Amino acid sequence: MSVKIMHEIDVSEKNWCNSAIMFRVWNGKGIITYQCGREDEGYYYYSKLLLDGKPILQAHLPVCPTCTGLLATGYGIEKIGCPELKAVRESLNGEYKDIRTSAEMLKPLLNLLDDGYYLLADVPHDPTDSNSNFFWSVPNNLTENPACCEEYYHYGFCNCTDSFPKYLYPTQSAEMYNEKRVQEYVEIMKNNPVPPRALAYHEHGFISALLDGHHKATASALLGQAVNCLTIISVSGCRFDGYAKPIISDSRIKSINFSDITVHVPAGSIYGDYFGYTMKPHEDNMTITEYNLTGRKFPQAEFNAENLYLDIESLMGLYNFGLENTEFTDELIDEWINNCNYDNCYRLKYTIRYLMLKDKDMAYRTILKVLKGSSDYYYGNGYNYLPDVEDWTALHTVAWTALKNFRDEKTEQIFIDYIVSHDKYNRYWDIVTSYWD
Repeated sequence: MSVKIMHEIDVSEKNWCNSAIMFRVWNGKGIITYQCGREDEGYYYYSKLLLDGKPILQAHLPVCPTCTGLLATGYGIEKIGCPELKAVRESLNGEYKDIRTSAEMLKPLLNLLDDGYYLLADVPHDPTDSNSNFFWSVPNNLTENPACCEEYYHYGFCNCTDSFPKYLYPTQSAEMYNEKRVQEYVEIMKNNPVPPRALAYHEHGFISALLDGHHKATASALLGQAVNCLTIISVSGCRFDGYAKPIISDSRIKSINFSDITVHVPAGSIYGDYFGYTMKPHEDNMTITEYNLTGRKFPQAEFNAENLYLDIESLMGLYNFGLENTEFTDELIDEWINNCNYDNCYRLKYTIRYLMLKDKDMAYRTILKVLKGSSDYYYGNGYNYLPDVEDWTALHTVAWTALKNFRDEKTEQIFIDYIVSHDKYNRYWDIVTSYWD
């Protein structure tokens, strides 16, 4: 058995990834493996991420790259004996140094993979399922998830965005939750520029299976921040060197893809060297078993998941507006507010939710400017253009919902003033009055 740590990958243009390194597994144990069933009449197939033969994440996925898939929880990783995972857990809890050091440290675990090429990437994940649900509160049965797609098609922009690891699904039973451990991680991770990493396996689309670090991810949810995961990403596609149909083992390729990352390969590389797993037979009559992995309530984490993090539609809106690498300034926000047309209305909506994760002080200032803007307009002192009522309402709904996360006398007075000035028939009344729930 051998794991060769290869070269680091330039991910400077991938804002979703901090760093990445490629590695190759020879004579791997195949204890951590991905298994697929045959395509059915609806052009879907079942798949399972297995640990020692037990499913730790299950899916019903589309052949169509832009269609929605379904996810189900698995057996419960804590019930499967995996000494290699236990062996690296202490190192994961230590201070993160760099991606190469992490890859060397994880070698005992990486030996459990099937033969092939992989990336180990340091990727910030949101502790949600992409539907604004806390990751440890998802249903156990097969549930539709719009993040289970290779390319997300945004109907509002008529545009596709390639998928990348972003959201999490649990593999450990919620009964393993330990409040003391979570609070310890809250203190460790609070204002820590180099927090300890969790461990994940990129399953499909925008979804990763959390292999280790459920308490770290919970602490991150309580803090309203992303959880950094050392993420195993397998080869997902390639570019052929010329015409290649039918695809055979000897077909020559130019580059390989690991999710949204493209890596060029040496001249003369052949398909079979990088995609040996595609030659494995599909499982006949694969079915999904429902396990009792989740069910516990996490009130604060669930509230934060719904109100602080970007769902998949908002995330893709951010990307389609090209805002993922934007340097947000008060001047830029003022420009959008002073010219609040259709596009800027949506820019502000996505930006508020993004800033709630990245810069809460600026998010607060932006929210107040948006809410003040509506008063200025109605009093005749502000905008020359009012967007469609539906768009305007969506922006203010996001603003009021985000403002509920600020608990201080100044903010409370804003909510009181609104209640005094409006009646229960106002469209934001329920959001505003829920501030004290």
